[in-house]
Amino acid sequence: MRKMLRTVALGLAVGLSLTACASAGGGEEADGMPQQLVWTTYGLGTSTYADVAAVSEAITRSTSHTARIITADTAIGRMGPLKQGKANMARTGNEYIYAFEADYEFASEEWGPQDVRLAWAPVAPHGLMVRDSSEIKSYEDLKGAKFPRITANPSVNNSLTAMLAYGGLTWDDVEPVEISYSEQTDAVKSGQLDVLFQQAYGASLYELESAFPVRWLSMDDDSPEKVAAVKENAPYAEIGDFAGAAGQKEGESARGLIYTLPLITYADASESGVYETAQAIHDNYDKFKDATATTENWGLEQANTVPTTVPFHAGTVKFLKENNAWSDEAAQKNEALIERGEKLRSGWEGFIDSAHKDNLAEEWSTWKKANLSTM
Repeated sequence: MRKMLRTVALGLAVGLSLTACASAGGGEEADGMPQQLVWTTYGLGTSTYADVAAVSEAITRSTSHTARIITADTAIGRMGPLKQGKANMARTGNEYIYAFEADYEFASEEWGPQDVRLAWAPVAPHGLMVRDSSEIKSYEDLKGAKFPRITANPSVNNSLTAMLAYGGLTWDDVEPVEISYSEQTDAVKSGQLDVLFQQAYGASLYELESAFPVRWLSMDDDSPEKVAAVKENAPYAEIGDFAGAAGQKEGESARGLIYTLPLITYADASESGVYETAQAIHDNYDKFKDATATTENWGLEQANTVPTTVPFHAGTVKFLKENNAWSDEAAQKNEALIERGEKLRSGWEGFIDSAHKDNLAEEWSTWKKANLSTM
């Protein structure tokens, strides 16, 4: 816990020391890694934030660059600064997929399919936590529970849908509580929620553990039916083990959803800039790998290097090739995804002119099924 809180405090100092800077554009170099790293991510107290703080701080300590972290609880809040040029990278939830595909709130006249790319792709575990005294012992026991539905965050809500499906449940079987991601721990304390969802190592979870005993629900049943239920709703996720989280004793583990929480940018970002950022992450790995429980997953050997839903940036591909981490399979999938993105953006131009503006998401989904093959 002390390691987690120390990293968050450090990240807060990194972020607040540069809040006077108006945008990522000021001070950027024409080529190479921007002089000021401006990255968006989830809010204070999350392990996602702690990771970003640790990685950016390690880079700035070893270079002349500075860093600023912009936090947001919503998908649009994390993607917006990147789109507006106020940030040069974002560490997101699955909204990077939805932005690429123009799904959910990205199916709008203001957004549409975005030409985003992966710059670095670490993975992280996620799970459901309850009070240790709770009668909820399994996913099936979630029936009737006060269950979080995260405001403006389809990335998390799709994972929650998958977790309900694992227990044979739907949203109709629980009492949804509309709440922001960062408000969940206080809601469990007050009894507003019976369960919360987070990446497993958030600092706020250790603070919650200090208030009363907590435990994780575990996806121990790996029957084909349950795995298929998860995959149908969260195709980006795998079921896997995690240990050392809040509420876990030495040697104890649980099983939750494991998936990529990448650092992303736009395709037109400087190739040399993205390449140098990837190189800086790699070069400074030993300096930050032990900063949090999940920064170890930022290593080249631990991170994903084969794209599944969004292509890698050319700068990252160059780095991966130089480090013998780019396969023929990855290259083929990357090209296929780049081609899909081109078709999405081209198709959107004709689609948006005739679509009903109050039903864009549903009509766009129908258009994609009719005009694009799935990968």
